Amino acid sequence: MDKIRIFIADDHALVLEGVLLLLEGPFEIVGKAPDGAGLLAYDDQPPPDVYVVDVNMPGVGGFDAARQLLARKPEAKILFFSGLCSAAVINESFKVGGLGFVSKFADANEVSSAILTVAKGEKFIGSDAQKEIQQHGADVLLNLTPRQVSVLQLIAEGLTAKEIATRLGLSPRTAEFHRQCIMERLDLHSTAELTKFAIQSGLMSSEGTPSQAMHAASNS
Repeated sequence: MDKIRIFIADDHALVLEGVLLLLEGPFEIVGKAPDGAGLLAYDDQPPPDVYVVDVNMPGVGGFDAARQLLARKPEAKILFFSGLCSAAVINESFKVGGLGFVSKFADANEVSSAILTVAKGEKFIGSDAQKEIQQHGADVLLNLTPRQVSVLQLIAEGLTAKEIATRLGLSPRTAEFHRQCIMERLDLHSTAELTKFAIQSGLMSSEGTPSQAMHAASNS
């Protein structure tokens, strides 16, 4: 039987190397990248059966990378791999088109099961994520579009409308429009309130950096 081919995108070198060591026996690792841009630049020969993607990475994050990848390759199978299992992050993982979500606290057997399940085109929700959904299953970001979720995260990081536009490939006017829509839909009225909401929903750490939140336990 051919090994399942996987591509791994994670910005923390130690996490990335650990996953590679964990998975290189039963799986064939065809590529790796420290960010979403590297994932999108992969020439896809041989094509991966599963993309294992960190949620928060510098530059192009996991969610944006997944959207762009699926727009180009609708058949791509994505397993999100995160150290923070908030209901918001879990819900967003599936909303953007991921087939699975597994915590970086998971043991080797669960990670392997997640990859095997996603490779078959089936959904997988890790044990930590299942517990979180049972306790806080309501999608706190239900009223926002995926693009608005990305804009909210960058606002909370402290980026200006111009910087957000550059990061997401938008015009500054469009970025500001998204900001206004977010504030109206969430009934929030300042950057401070938006940042507080981002922290409470699991998109940001209290230190204001998503990577710290997502990688808090050796990890997004």
